[in-house]
Amino acid sequence: MNIASFSPVYISSAEQEFILNFSLLEHDLMHFFKTRDFDHAISHFNKFKKEHPINDIRPEILNQLLLGLVGSFTATSYTHNLNLKDFLKLRLYFFNFITQSPCTLSTFWPLCRDIITTYFNLLDKFDFHVDYQNLSKQVALTAYYISAHPQALINSHKVLHTLNLRDDYTQRIFQKELGFSISAYIQHIKLLEAKRLLLQRQLSVGKIASILHYYDTPTFSKTFKKNVGLSPLKYRELNRLQNEKLTD
Repeated sequence: MNIASFSPVYISSAEQEFILNFSLLEHDLMHFFKTRDFDHAISHFNKFKKEHPINDIRPEILNQLLLGLVGSFTATSYTHNLNLKDFLKLRLYFFNFITQSPCTLSTFWPLCRDIITTYFNLLDKFDFHVDYQNLSKQVALTAYYISAHPQALINSHKVLHTLNLRDDYTQRIFQKELGFSISAYIQHIKLLEAKRLLLQRQLSVGKIASILHYYDTPTFSKTFKKNVGLSPLKYRELNRLQNEKLTD
């Protein structure tokens, strides 16, 4: 068996410090990406840009950091967004662009901002983020129960019956306060749970459909593909390949 050998790459102390600080920025950006907080993401980016000059950083180091940033955004989208196919296309676009047109000291910051902005713009059109502090008691309880019990969800009527809440009234104020229906939020949470369960290879697609109370496997597969852009099996395979790349 052939074993790859790598020559040591010299990284200056200035480059090591920048890489570490950029990794911390990347961590913050992923948090804001999950919570859809673009304003704070850009604020952190602008502050970082002012405090960390890149005059002593080689372009090839900056190039690798950009590729890593693209990879992190795409990996985060696997479990926090439904339109995965669009994110995969975007990753391929940025990888090709950065490879064919490596960044320079003058283009690093603009390209970095473009990556951040483009990924945020590709978030699901329907924003399902819930801020519990600004909700009425009934709506907060309903939203929390749905997000906390993804495998117990059947439909909105069952949820409200379980919580002993008035059906029509709660449905109405839920839509008013959050901008989307209880049924839409249930489907969103169930699909996110489906993505998580698909990472467990011992579970068949049919078993996952049953766990999440879909009528049958074809209905689950059709719903998943419509919202995610990939079939359940294709999603599982792509995620396996993604994880293998990250551990290489």
